[in-house]
Amino acid sequence: MLRICINCHAENDNNAKFCHECGEKLPNTEALSRADTSNKKQRNNTSFIVLIALFACLIFIGAFFLFNTFKTKTPETAASSTATSSTSITATSSTSSTATSSDTNELSQYDVIISEAKKLNIEGNYKESELKLASIPVSELAKTEFSSIKDAVEKLSASNNEHIQEENKKTTAQQNATSEGTFTGDLAKWANTYTFYYSLTSQKQSRLTISANGSVTQSNYDGTQYFGKATIENYSSDVLSYNTDNLYPFDLPDKKQITSNVRITVEWDNGGGTQQFYGYLSYSSRLVLTDGIEKQNGINEVWITY
Repeated sequence: MLRICINCHAENDNNAKFCHECGEKLPNTEALSRADTSNKKQRNNTSFIVLIALFACLIFIGAFFLFNTFKTKTPETAASSTATSSTSITATSSTSSTATSSDTNELSQYDVIISEAKKLNIEGNYKESELKLASIPVSELAKTEFSSIKDAVEKLSASNNEHIQEENKKTTAQQNATSEGTFTGDLAKWANTYTFYYSLTSQKQSRLTISANGSVTQSNYDGTQYFGKATIENYSSDVLSYNTDNLYPFDLPDKKQITSNVRITVEWDNGGGTQQFYGYLSYSSRLVLTDGIEKQNGINEVWITY
């Protein structure tokens, strides 16, 4: 290995101690080697430290941006979620409150009607009490939430009918038992109070009261009344009626063919014309009147005792 003079850069033998060109003392080879190695290690250590520092800076910067992004977006997201949830709850509560308020108002209205009907019953005005009850639509009584109203109507109506029958019997006793077409003997039970069984579109019938002397009163939901005179006769015929097993039908009942026991003819006042009803005893032991006329996939008029 040649030794290089640091003064004139001449090449010298490895064992030479002085430069053969300028006479300058040559440096120690081993010392130079150690110095170079030391410098290389120092440079390597410095580079490693710089890389570590750069990597740490990158991690710090990334964490800083992630933290700020999360901190900024989270409150907005939470606020949005809270607002949406609050709106949903408010809407649901509002709907529920409206439905409950509507049912409560109807119950309150019907309670007043029943209270007035009870007062009339106590005063002995049984027919007027029935007319008051007739202002409560039968379709409402089929609703589960109005079960208490239905029970009250049934009990009060039963009391009215019982007293009306007693009055009819007294009236019958005062009439000529042989008079043709009157509600006497076996036919006396048909002098009764009937409730309209199922209302089709635009129908307003509510109560039909037939007295033993043949007088007829039809009461309607709108407060109007029709009056007439009825005659009755034994009569067997096949006619259409409803299946009346359901006491308060909410949907259109099934139609069925029945065999009548009697025929009741009503002459309505004020030019109202003539109407015929066919009476029979239902399987539930209730008296039923039907005109047997088909209408809107159902029967025009079907009346039943309760």
